[in-house]
Amino acid sequence: MQDCNIFEVWEQYKSSLYGFILKRVPDEQEAKDLLQDVLLKSYQYCSKGKTVLHLKAWLYKITSNTIVDHYKSTGKSQPLQFDLIDMENDDSLIGEASAYIKALLQLLPEDYAIPLAMYDLDGIDQKTIADKLRLSLPNTKSRIQRARIKLKERFLECCAVAFDENGEMISFDIKPQCKELQAEKQRLKNIS
Repeated sequence: MQDCNIFEVWEQYKSSLYGFILKRVPDEQEAKDLLQDVLLKSYQYCSKGKTVLHLKAWLYKITSNTIVDHYKSTGKSQPLQFDLIDMENDDSLIGEASAYIKALLQLLPEDYAIPLAMYDLDGIDQKTIADKLRLSLPNTKSRIQRARIKLKERFLECCAVAFDENGEMISFDIKPQCKELQAEKQRLKNIS
């Protein structure tokens, strides 16, 4: 657990957080504004004398939520991809868990896996996916939503995850009976 003194750690993380934001919000001024929002939210939380279990993951979670809020307020849509892809390289628990998302996605039926991968990982809009897969738009939207539910179910089936009272992930492990993810874990271990 780390003391939540945001001013001590802000210099260490602000440039990587800014880069994280800028990949998702291409307007530099908007990205700077969102970075300031992250600082403010972090400060408000920390000023209450709270501690944070995994500081880096916590800051990225605040940043991700701030970006999502930004897109909601502007009426634009932003795919889930940033939570899954960029956090793969993070050494946090979230990064470790997200490294297995693609492997889990391959365990879903193709009817669900393909539209979800196209939308959340490749960033293709739903209308284009519908055209490419020769589906109606409502059917495509439905498959993506169902795929997310199925993916979450598989994740919880294969992984033991614990969260603290703030909803932050505090532990993650692959269950021994989940042979597919155990194999992926071994593959990732051999790569590094």
